[in-house]
Amino acid sequence: MVIGRLRSDDIYNQVSAYPLPEHRSTALTTQAAMLYVCLFFTPSILQSQQAKMREIVDKYFPDNWVISIYMGITVNLVEAWEPYKAAKTALNYTLDSANIREQACRYAASVESLRPRVQQLLKEGVLREEMVLDNIPKLLNCLRDCNVTIRWLMLHTADSVYDSNNKRLRQMKDQAIADSKYNPKILFQLLLDTAQFEFILKEMFKQMLTEKQLKWESYRNEGSERMMELAEVFSGVKPLTRVEKNENLQAWFREISKQIESLNYEDSTAAGRKTVQLIQALVEVQEFHQLESNLQVCQFLADTRKFLHQMIRTINIKEEVLITMQIVGDLSYAWQLIDRPAQRVPVLLWGAGGLCQEGTTRALMMSALGGRSLGDLGNWELSVLICY
Repeated sequence: MVIGRLRSDDIYNQVSAYPLPEHRSTALTTQAAMLYVCLFFTPSILQSQQAKMREIVDKYFPDNWVISIYMGITVNLVEAWEPYKAAKTALNYTLDSANIREQACRYAASVESLRPRVQQLLKEGVLREEMVLDNIPKLLNCLRDCNVTIRWLMLHTADSVYDSNNKRLRQMKDQAIADSKYNPKILFQLLLDTAQFEFILKEMFKQMLTEKQLKWESYRNEGSERMMELAEVFSGVKPLTRVEKNENLQAWFREISKQIESLNYEDSTAAGRKTVQLIQALVEVQEFHQLESNLQVCQFLADTRKFLHQMIRTINIKEEVLITMQIVGDLSYAWQLIDRPAQRVPVLLWGAGGLCQEGTTRALMMSALGGRSLGDLGNWELSVLICY
């Protein structure tokens, strides 16, 4: 029953954090590790049930053969399943030279495209609140791509997961390194850039979540007041250059002001739909009543639309974004692998950009990580992380 559920269901509910099909095996990696362990309690499946093993490999291991079980304990399936006929046969497609080349080349291309993208986003002034709110899906996709790429390359190029005495394993490692154009310096720099990117996004979202309701209500009040002021302009009471009295527009703008004031923060779905309708109504009234000729009226309408757009952006700030970043940014698989570059790299003071003396920095790195994702680190902790 346990193996049946692990084979068929998304037990840890992580698929929603990885919506793209090419990330499916990464989304199911925690479940795959649990399934790997459970299969040893029913060796008959590993040994003789070819159909089940093929289903498992196609779902969980189509593009990977090195997995992390817990806190950096890694397993190479080629070695682990060598004694089991059905499991060994099912892995054949994954281990095919053409498939290894395809996966490695894909991640090589990802590194080349992701590095400049992340570095561009990290430039001062790029990750502003307005830009982040307008591009949440794109930023999350970039974060996913970075983490998936780093994970595959770190796991499949690590010396510790290949037996140097096994000719087949040596060939697989050499092919993965060659076809992925693996460069430890570049990979580690991407790791640090991704950590900084993730940290900035998390801090921004935490701040925006804290201020979400206050800002939303402020934008609503500003929009409502602008409409009430326009109503007074068309009533003829409040003087404005070349604006004639128009009771119909006066009543319409007052009604719009009431509609904006009635928007309810608690019912975010209905408020979002209604806000979109109000924006469209303001566009139409400017066109149909030929209000473009009066720049001051146009400015009032533009300001109100801007506040309504800000309300939509603000209402879309969800805690789910932080949860997704936490899932995607998991670095527990690298608990032991991170020791490989850390033992032979100099310490780089991130903030000052100054190079300090070389030394073994595993203790520093492990202390900083503490089992968290890199994006959880603080500014000081990031400042003493390492690169080549």
